[in-house]
Amino acid sequence: MEGPKAARMRIVAVVAVGVLILSAGCAGLPVEDVLSGAPASQNATVTAVVDGDTIDVRLADGTTDRVRLLGVDTPEVHVATQPEEFEGIPDTPAGEACLRAVGTNASTAVQTRLEGEQVRLEFDPVADRRGGYDRLLAYVIHENDSINYWLVATGYARVYDSEFVEAPRYYAAESDAQAEHVGVWNCTAA
Repeated sequence: MEGPKAARMRIVAVVAVGVLILSAGCAGLPVEDVLSGAPASQNATVTAVVDGDTIDVRLADGTTDRVRLLGVDTPEVHVATQPEEFEGIPDTPAGEACLRAVGTNASTAVQTRLEGEQVRLEFDPVADRRGGYDRLLAYVIHENDSINYWLVATGYARVYDSEFVEAPRYYAAESDAQAEHVGVWNCTAA
């Protein structure tokens, strides 16, 4: 049987954890991140651009990681393109070739903007911290610009159907890019 002092300490600990969980919810942070001490953002240096929506980074503590830009999907450059993933793009050799060209352009644009640069990785409060292939999922901020949003707004990427806070803004930018037939949305005529 535990003594009164131990019982009070246990109650204080339970209340403290409860307050921490409530505070996390009010701040919009995932409870598991608060409990694990995971930061809401991290500074990093881009060491390589894998393709238009994936980069390799070196974190401030010297470790390296692969980052998948949250909420966006650029056409593939290392494997076959998938026209069916891009609304209105014909599943034809011309559609595939157009997507491949846009994917290559997206990769080059991201490489030009980010390779060797300092960025801030911001984590979304409703999205998973890691996605498929164990890549970090993050908004990549460079010189106060969201590269994720920029990719969608310029037509280099489509919105990746997933749950994330910025989704409504990204879908609006995608609609504008489609209406202007820029980037991937120029491939609808292929």
